[in-house]
Amino acid sequence: MSTQSEYASAGKVSLANQDDIPELIEIFWEAFSGPGEILFPHTDNGKKWLQRSFQNLLGRKSFYRPESKVAVVRNLNGKPVALAITHIVRPGQTIVGKSWMTRWSPCEDIPDMSEERLGAFFEPLAKAHYMVTGKEGHVFIELIMTKSNYRGKGYASALMTWVTKLADDLVVPCYLDAGERGMGICDRCGFRGQDIEFKYGGPPPWHEGP
Repeated sequence: MSTQSEYASAGKVSLANQDDIPELIEIFWEAFSGPGEILFPHTDNGKKWLQRSFQNLLGRKSFYRPESKVAVVRNLNGKPVALAITHIVRPGQTIVGKSWMTRWSPCEDIPDMSEERLGAFFEPLAKAHYMVTGKEGHVFIELIMTKSNYRGKGYASALMTWVTKLADDLVVPCYLDAGERGMGICDRCGFRGQDIEFKYGGPPPWHEGP
């Protein structure tokens, strides 16, 4: 039975905690099912890497890397059904090259996980990211995901609004990568497409001013 507090929190944005990791992995795996399983295998070892990565994302602040926050929307049972992985990037902090390993987790000790394939996923996105933001401080929305049976309820928009307010409160721009499916919500949230496809060869990243 759902408690009154759970009904009150359903559909609202809150921060995830370590106890939420099993549900965060479930959301992540659904988003990266099918072809995405080549990168993020749905195996015990793939789960081990994601567990370690979410522990890292939810862990202590570090002076040497961007501050990570995992925002979630919960259902009536208090379980996360949508998430946004976001980072506060201070001036001079890097998001290029192999910096994904400090945000997420190294994988050389985990069978089934390929540093080469993960690098091929994260590093070109970081290159486009740097072309837009350089060494400027900003908030970086790395991923937004909603479980399929909870889509169409405005949860992604709620998460976007939460993150852009965080950027506004810090008086810094907000950045994310978006393909065609995400362009509508980006427009509604005040993002501007940055036309660097001639340099990068992929979909334009999006950038919102302070």
